Amino acid sequence: MAFKTLAEQISGRCVYYNGLSGPGMKDDSSTRRCDAGVVYLTVKDETRPRDNFQQWPCFRSGEPITTCLKRHFPTPEEVAAEVAEHDARWERLKLGIGVASENAKLRGLKKGSGGVGEVPCPVCKSGTLHYSVAGYNGHMHGHCTTKDCLSWMQ
Repeated sequence: MAFKTLAEQISGRCVYYNGLSGPGMKDDSSTRRCDAGVVYLTVKDETRPRDNFQQWPCFRSGEPITTCLKRHFPTPEEVAAEVAEHDARWERLKLGIGVASENAKLRGLKKGSGGVGEVPCPVCKSGTLHYSVAGYNGHMHGHCTTKDCLSWMQ
């Protein structure tokens, strides 16, 4: 199976798709809805193969499924904007993790010697970036005190 680029993944799913499982989807599967309010199970095509999400009209796979009247795929401009937003978030995350990692290294925090630390946030420049390093495996978790700035787990 060939891997798809981020742009291919975004352009291949309906703009209203919000997931068939995962966080926020712990309710009864018969009531799970997309962002357009369509109950997923009411548009599922049971006659199609189960692999690669071919039963769901939410994805461009194989022959088009016409069981959902709200199905809408993003325009090339919307895809480009979402890819740019994703790339910008990734760059901010790399910056924050880099600064926290350097600070942790200076403090001797690593696998076998865990601990916590904080630094001024290099992204928003107004919050504090709190981080912890697990002594067990050296993984780092961190978050900024500014709402919606940075947060990660390794």
